[in-house]
Amino acid sequence: MPNLVFSRQETNLGFAEGNNVGFSLSSAEGGSKYTFFLNNDAETAPDTISLLTGYLEDHPEAGIVAPPVMLASAPDRVWSAGGRFSPLKMRFRQDMYPSRSSLPAVPYEVDFVSGCAMMVRSSLFKETGGFPSGYFMYYEDAELCFRVRNRGLSIRVVPCEGVIHHVSAASGGELANLPVYFSERNRIILSREMLSTSQRLRFDLYISAVLLVKTVKFLLWQGPGLIPWIWRGYIDGHVGRTENEAVLRKLAGIR
Repeated sequence: MPNLVFSRQETNLGFAEGNNVGFSLSSAEGGSKYTFFLNNDAETAPDTISLLTGYLEDHPEAGIVAPPVMLASAPDRVWSAGGRFSPLKMRFRQDMYPSRSSLPAVPYEVDFVSGCAMMVRSSLFKETGGFPSGYFMYYEDAELCFRVRNRGLSIRVVPCEGVIHHVSAASGGELANLPVYFSERNRIILSREMLSTSQRLRFDLYISAVLLVKTVKFLLWQGPGLIPWIWRGYIDGHVGRTENEAVLRKLAGIR
């Protein structure tokens, strides 16, 4: 593939910092006006990038745009087409559609889009500092969208053929130690940035109750091995601990 730049990293930097490094490489010699981030377990349709680029060219009020993301296991089913934020549960609810034809006919505004496939203005990504590197994986896309919206720019989905995603293939599945830990931890860390004091209090009560229920659920049905990781994520999130290397070594069984 012409003009492909590959940089091997000595350690696993995760989604957030890995993409930040990739952005630095792409912008080292002037870069481009727009940057498209795509998961390594996703495939894009031929016209997706040109459609997103064209939309940003015509709409300076938009900071980030994204295509609909389809499930690889059901290619006509929309897994994510942006989503809405619920402060009570600190939940980012992805808009899902039963088929591609169910999508709105025109581009529309959302609170966030998935980092699986998103295009951002390169100057904006650089000015905001990129993805929060301490997150490693999960919620870094929502955090970036939050900061972009705070700058007065919108987040939009552009309906098109879009992207096919092999959901969670790169992280071992949604019920593996890695995603369970980072999703719990980063959700709590992000709440400190997004929520007011009263909202955080309500969320803390909610997430504590949910984790108690999950503990029983994992113990009875889904494997007790996940229990230490959801609670470690809970604790690390509340103290703001983002020492990812130590966590990865423990997950790998390295002392």
